[in-house]
Amino acid sequence: MPYVPSSKTPDKADDRIILDAAIKEMSNAIAKVSARHGYEGAFAGELNYVITRLLQEIPRELVRSNQINEELRYWIQPLMYGVLLDVALEHKRRVNVSYEAAQIVKSGDCYDTPYYTKLIEIVDPNYKHVGYQEVMVKRSEDTLNMDVIGNSTIGIFHGKAST
Repeated sequence: MPYVPSSKTPDKADDRIILDAAIKEMSNAIAKVSARHGYEGAFAGELNYVITRLLQEIPRELVRSNQINEELRYWIQPLMYGVLLDVALEHKRRVNVSYEAAQIVKSGDCYDTPYYTKLIEIVDPNYKHVGYQEVMVKRSEDTLNMDVIGNSTIGIFHGKAST
């Protein structure tokens, strides 16, 4: 989670407002340029280009604004790679894993290794569906062919485990 101050932080910073305006403009430009290519995945090339150019331009701007002395220093590169890796891992965890859970519910799971994760359904006190959580389990006949472990095996209700 990027720790960029917002209207929720104690100092009521406008950092996100400033950055979000630029992000919206860049997103619009990427969508406009990629539409010219006529296929759904065309934006990936433009996104790659924008990230590549940002990685080069940010150090230059930091030099121009006297925040750093040189645009190319060893310590800058690991910071950039760390941010890129963190963004990728965070996006995988926060977005892709949720999508994968939806696809497991829709089409079924495919893992049958000695240990795996299975979904459990989370419900509110009225047993209304809230979402899913992964649970790590050892392969067993009880769970092997289940896409979602339901309350007949293990259920989570009101924050308490029941069997």
